[in-house]
Amino acid sequence: MADNPGKQTPPAKPRRDDLDKAREAYLLEHTPGLKEHDAAQHRAFLQIEEDALARHPDPTPDNIAAAEAAEAALPSRKRTEIQLRRSFESLAVHLPKDARRKRKSFVQRGQRAWNRANPTPLTSELERTLTVAFMKAHGH
Repeated sequence: MADNPGKQTPPAKPRRDDLDKAREAYLLEHTPGLKEHDAAQHRAFLQIEEDALARHPDPTPDNIAAAEAAEAALPSRKRTEIQLRRSFESLAVHLPKDARRKRKSFVQRGQRAWNRANPTPLTSELERTLTVAFMKAHGH
């Protein structure tokens, strides 16, 4: 870019990404049981997400209509209390948000429980040791 002094050369980000990908592959290859752990974790997390969707599905128009009817049947004071709790958002907006929030919470709890029950074979000490070995092997 010598002919245009106002332009800078693009940053060396792709090089860093390639190095990170190569390091990840090196760690996978040199950590016993890590590939199996990652595969099992992936399967478990997919199952947790499916369970969350089954447990907290998106509300149908019928569900929303039933909730609106139930709310309308409440005494005025109770109805206002409930509307205040959701900041006077309509049920058509609130119920899908509520389902997404409950699903996300369910997924996060399930993932944390799985991670506690199945610790990764890649400890921080092992990762540091392997990263140093990787950098030496790749001339960095």
